[in-house]
Parts: sequence; C-alpha cells; structure tokens
Amino acid sequence: MARKRPSLRGQGADVFLAEPQASTPQDAPAPPADKRVMATFYLSPALVDQLDRAWLARRMTDRKVQKSHLVAEALEAYLHS
Repeated sequence: MARKRPSLRGQGADVFLAEPQASTPQDAPAPPADKRVMATFYLSPALVDQLDRAWLARRMTDRKVQKSHLVAEALEAYLHS
C-alpha cells in the first residue's frame, strides 16, 4: 500500500526555500553485525542432502543456525587451512 505524501497546503514559498533536512545518524538503520552477500553455487544432490542432514542435526542445539552459516564455516575452515 502506497504511503500518502504530506500535504503542502499552507506552506507557501517555504516549501521551495527551506533547506532539505539531512538525515541524522540516529535516523539511519544500524548496519547488521554480520553483513553478508548472496552468492549462488551449484552443488550435487548428494552434497545438498548432506548439508540438509548436518543443518537439521545442528538445529537440535541451535535453533537459529542457517544453512548459510554452515557453508560459511566450512569455507572458512577450508580456506584457512
């Protein structure tokens, strides 16, 4: 649903002469602590099945874990070894 624009009625020349309001840092949303970028990879069905099983097993102890977290952990372990 589109938001209704604020009315300009009764503001006269102030509408055109007023300086634009700069957004303050407290108005800006805080950046996420864990900023991520989406990437697409093609995996074999067997590897996807293993990932699903590992994800379900991990969810037994950590309900917030995502498959992306598991893939990131595996890539970090591989790339830093």
